[in-house]
Amino acid sequence: MENTERLQEYQYENYIVVTNFETYQDVVDYASANNGELIEVGFTDGSDNPMPNTTGNLIAEKKTFKVGLDPEYQVLYSYDERFQELAETILEDMKEKENDVAPEDWLADQNIAQGDRIIIMKNGEVNTVTTRERIKFLMRGNLYELAVKVPSAKED
Repeated sequence: MENTERLQEYQYENYIVVTNFETYQDVVDYASANNGELIEVGFTDGSDNPMPNTTGNLIAEKKTFKVGLDPEYQVLYSYDERFQELAETILEDMKEKENDVAPEDWLADQNIAQGDRIIIMKNGEVNTVTTRERIKFLMRGNLYELAVKVPSAKED
C-alpha cells in the first residue's frame, strides 16, 4: 500500500471503517493486513459518516468509488475513455482564460490521486472538474466507496 496518509478512518462503537483507497488492490491488501473485511459504504443525504450501502456495486465492479448525482448529470471517471480527451481540452481552455496561470498545478495536486478526479457533465457540457471528496460537500451528491471494516483496538 503506497499512500496510507490519504486514508480516512471513521470510528464506530466496535469497529473502524477505513475509506479513501486509491486502487481496488489497495483495499484488498489493507483488509488482508489488518484483519478487516471489504464493505461498501455510502456518504448519502449530506452525511459526513459512511453507512453501509451497496448501491455502488463496487465489490463486483472492483471500483473504489462511484458518484451518485441527479439524472441530468453525467459522471466521467478518470478511467473512462473520454476523460483524458476532455481533461486536455479543459486545461487548454483554462490556460487561455487565465493567461496560463498553470492550471496543471491544480490537476497535479499531490494530495489528489489521479483516480479520484472526475468530470461532471450537464446537457453535454462540462459542468465541473472535481474530486470524489468535493462531491460530498459541493454538489450534495451521494458518494459510494469501497471500505475496510476493522475491529476496534480493545482497551485493557
